[in-house]
Amino acid sequence: MGQCDEAELTSIQSVLAAFGIILIDLSGRAGLDKVLAISGDPTIVAQWAQVQSVVELVSTVALAGVLQGLTVLITKMPDSNDTRRLLSAALRLGLGSSIAVALVVVLVTGIYRGEIGPDLFMMAALTGCIAVIPATLNAYWLGKHQQQRMLGLALLSSAVLLMLAVCAWIGMSLRGLMLMQCMLLVAIGSVIWHYLYKLTGHKLSLSSGQRSDEAKYVHALWNFVPVGLAIGIMSPVSMLLIRAILADSLSWSDVGYLQALWRSTDWVTATAAGTMSLVYLPRFSATYGSSRFKQEMMHAGSVVLIPAAILLFIIYHNQRTMLATLYDNRFAISDATAALFILGSWIRIASWLFLFGLFSAHRTRLIIAGEVLSLPLLALLLWLFADSMTLEKAALLYLASYLAYLSFNAVVLLYSLRDMTPVQR
Repeated sequence: MGQCDEAELTSIQSVLAAFGIILIDLSGRAGLDKVLAISGDPTIVAQWAQVQSVVELVSTVALAGVLQGLTVLITKMPDSNDTRRLLSAALRLGLGSSIAVALVVVLVTGIYRGEIGPDLFMMAALTGCIAVIPATLNAYWLGKHQQQRMLGLALLSSAVLLMLAVCAWIGMSLRGLMLMQCMLLVAIGSVIWHYLYKLTGHKLSLSSGQRSDEAKYVHALWNFVPVGLAIGIMSPVSMLLIRAILADSLSWSDVGYLQALWRSTDWVTATAAGTMSLVYLPRFSATYGSSRFKQEMMHAGSVVLIPAAILLFIIYHNQRTMLATLYDNRFAISDATAALFILGSWIRIASWLFLFGLFSAHRTRLIIAGEVLSLPLLALLLWLFADSMTLEKAALLYLASYLAYLSFNAVVLLYSLRDMTPVQR
């Protein structure tokens, strides 16, 4: 491939827009959590997170699979007709995979019995399907290095969180909040669907000839579907199991405390993940196979990991103040729990650096294999040690699972780079 000028890969405006997107999302989620904590208690914070994991279960199947593929593939596709067909194929395949998972969720939750009603999980499944529509547009814009446009969509999404916070403040139930979230996303999704219809050149309904042309793009994107199923199913399901196991061995209040700590570190982890996704994934994809790829990896590591370590260290030393600020004084944990969890969060960020490198290398099978060593491994460890569980032990197991995940991702990416042909090098 030809050498890409760095200015072509990422402009200053794109980087600033990427950080704007990250901060808008984090602020919106933190604001909603704060209102839930004030108007409710740690239990409602934990249960809202539990229901949102179902939304993520359905939507992430597309986001982590087909839509990651859309971003990776579109970076090297200059022809406008090809990009329109690729976008059309991604929307169809992304929605199809999420709808399939949503149907499974509906079937499973139909026999579910617990504190959270099955109707809430069903609404969450529908919400997850609708979320794929704006996510498709985001993935397309990201592959085109149009982060400034993504910023406008992030502002629109933050309006949904603001409305939900207002509803929570006036005392709306968990069921009412889920219904409101679903209705707002339907309204936004309808507008974006119309925009996508025009963006694809009115080819969302394809003729037989156009379908045959689109088949090659469906085939290319299909390679990312197993990754989406692995990450999109294993991660949210693992989170559901993690909270359920901890609630059973400890209490829902303890789950709420751990959820609060998790959200507090999200200011760093989500910023790091967003930086790697919005800024470096297109750069990795554009340079993989050339000598510049390793330079991009090292640059990303220095830009992301060093500031993340400093910020997480600051959070550790101010964790009581931060939890009280973001939630209230009821949310308190021990220093040992905070230290172990925060160290695990930095290890988690480091593992993502190599994960995005594997995405750019199209190493989908290795990504699937490694996913078992992250949240699924944590859920297994929590289940095995459930009888003597404490929040401190849960944090230690979190650290151990992500050490395994980091080790795997680093080894297999280095192995993949070693196997590049001399021409690629």
